[in-house]
Amino acid sequence: MSMFSRSGDAPSFGLPSLSVAVAAVGAIGRTIAHRRAALRVAELPDYLLTDIGIKRDDVHEALSSDWHDDPTYRLAVKAAEHRQGR
Repeated sequence: MSMFSRSGDAPSFGLPSLSVAVAAVGAIGRTIAHRRAALRVAELPDYLLTDIGIKRDDVHEALSSDWHDDPTYRLAVKAAEHRQGR
């Protein structure tokens, strides 16, 4: 029995695999892009926010969330809630 699953495998030393690291970098990139999109939504006038079904308070609440939360997802949920009359 060896400490490697296949002969010739290099030890990982507890580091994530390359595919995990690439996925993490991609997720961080998407988070940054979504946050930028939410910042652009925040620049819209109130009448356009109303047209898409959200309020300015919803935008500020979404942007004040943690850095790893997707503010555009929160805005989409708020818009759906307003459409359903909640």
